[in-house]
Amino acid sequence: MRVLLAAPSSPSRLHSLVPFAWALRSAGHDVKIAGRPSFVEEILRTGCVAVDLEGGDEAELAESAALVEFAKLWRPEVVVSDAQAPAGTAAARAVAAVAVRLLGVLDEPDASEVDLALDVVPPSLRDPGSSATPVRHVPYFGPAVVPAWLRRKARRSRILLSLNEAAAFGPVFAAVSDVDAELVCAVEPSALPSDISLPANVKLVDAAPPAAVLPTCAAVVHDGDGALALAAVASGLPQLSLAESAFGRRVAGAGAGLVGAADGISRLVADDALRAGAAALGAEVAALPAPRAVVADLAR
Repeated sequence: MRVLLAAPSSPSRLHSLVPFAWALRSAGHDVKIAGRPSFVEEILRTGCVAVDLEGGDEAELAESAALVEFAKLWRPEVVVSDAQAPAGTAAARAVAAVAVRLLGVLDEPDASEVDLALDVVPPSLRDPGSSATPVRHVPYFGPAVVPAWLRRKARRSRILLSLNEAAAFGPVFAAVSDVDAELVCAVEPSALPSDISLPANVKLVDAAPPAAVLPTCAAVVHDGDGALALAAVASGLPQLSLAESAFGRRVAGAGAGLVGAADGISRLVADDALRAGAAALGAEVAALPAPRAVVADLAR
């Protein structure tokens, strides 16, 4: 079976497609991922064959004559697209292929334009009216190397911290100083404001790849990063989102996380109800059909 995947120029959205692409390849299907020229190197890092789509908006794949032309030449039987790559649906229609859309954290569960919608967000965190087919989320963040510091056993519970704004570190460090846990963050000391004091239980590292670090963690703190939030859900970890988001509120509503100020960090490792809620969500994700099962159904 020939399967063409259409990806917008977003690493996080491409990474959401990768487990499905690998499941297809492992099952023996011919898979190619199409994207804009500036995004080809990112596609190649997934280990898949890339199709360079010249012309058009670099950011999204809202429309692409090049994608339709390639589809007519290659004749895929299935076209899988991200919600920000609707050109994939147009390409599927042009060659009478099955149109599949893979929905993620930020996407509305609208399946009206495609033959099959797959959703990596567990049903309990989705709109009850969604008609998309749930599929197990397999966190993928790109190539990663287990760092040297992670090859030593932690002396206490570990919390992964991921922030984009330097100003946010101060409140977090102040809130974590009395918490009986190790806070790990990949940031250069020079990137921190000069007036911030570093608590003894904060560990600054060169790299903290989530794929390697999350299995060693007890909790996650982030600034609304949807990919990391969903990975924490799949890992059964309680989380604190320092930024308001619809997904963060649903995680909190499920009793698996918090949304708000940094002073909630202490609850992540001390609140048994939060840990139980997160474990329940992790079990829900684990019980969903794996990408390979969905691929088998699609092939049939």
